[in-house]
Amino acid sequence: MYSSTVNIKDIDTAREFVDKMAKFMDTKVILNSGDYSIDGHSIIGIISLDLSKPIEVILDGNVPDELISIIKQYA
Repeated sequence: MYSSTVNIKDIDTAREFVDKMAKFMDTKVILNSGDYSIDGHSIIGIISLDLSKPIEVILDGNVPDELISIIKQYA
């Protein structure tokens, strides 16, 4: 399990994030913001969050080093 905070400021960044997460379907990607938890593979889920605030990301399952490196780009 891996946990971090990410900043996804707009729809373009959200789309880019989802495209990158699509390579890692074996890893559970959960984004938490306030009372909401959504699947990090879902563009609709991400844009439903308050993007003006930092978002907690939790990775569970097979967590490759490449995925952690990608998440750190959004820190």
